[in-house]
Amino acid sequence: MTRRCWLRWFAGLTGAIAVAGGDRLAEGDEKKADLNETLRSVLKCRRSEEFAFVESVANKVNQGDLPKDMVLSMMKWATERRPEFPFPYFKEGIKKRAAKIGVQL
Repeated sequence: MTRRCWLRWFAGLTGAIAVAGGDRLAEGDEKKADLNETLRSVLKCRRSEEFAFVESVANKVNQGDLPKDMVLSMMKWATERRPEFPFPYFKEGIKKRAAKIGVQL
């Protein structure tokens, strides 16, 4: 076999392995982060009080008391406002917006 033939064979084999392995990765990557985990990581929570507040917000969303869109928009606003430390902005903002719709945090 010539070198060109070997290269074609190797490229085809590499492509077949990539396609077969990509399907397995796609099947195993079905777990998505829930709202609590997303808020913890994006808002850069560090203290136990911050984790507790985020958990209470996520519970209010799961109970249907607080709209998920509102929480996500406040998360985005807080991270744009202060990317290094977004949690204090999120906390105050979500408290004010939740109070407007009658939800106590």
